[in-house]
Amino acid sequence: MSAPDIFVPEPEGLSLLFHQKAVETGTLHVQRCDDCGHFRHPPRYRCPECFSAAWTFVPAAGTGTIYSYVVSHRSLHPAWAELAPHVTVAVALDEGPRVVAALRDAGPGDAALGQPVRLSVEAKSDDFVFVWADLAG
Repeated sequence: MSAPDIFVPEPEGLSLLFHQKAVETGTLHVQRCDDCGHFRHPPRYRCPECFSAAWTFVPAAGTGTIYSYVVSHRSLHPAWAELAPHVTVAVALDEGPRVVAALRDAGPGDAALGQPVRLSVEAKSDDFVFVWADLAG
């Protein structure tokens, strides 16, 4: 399964920087506070732990567990219709924050809470990446 090419969002602000870093490196990145080391996602201008405005995007290990998931049996967008049913997962990264991804090459019955996954990114433009989750193990 691969992400349809018909619709590519145009992120802005900190979301744009998140996507551009992933496009540039081919690796998932998350924000880390330069002062207290707290990891966060989605990107924010201030650290929720210490309120510092100093931060850096750092590479994530790309590993975590399924925190939540939803199965879409029908698609609201025609580009996704042939992929239904598909699974969208919220992944609790090993670093702490949660990231939303599409479960690749797995059916609705394959996802389970707490299941280990590995994340990867697929550039869809110079300013947007699609985040995939693959079942680990």
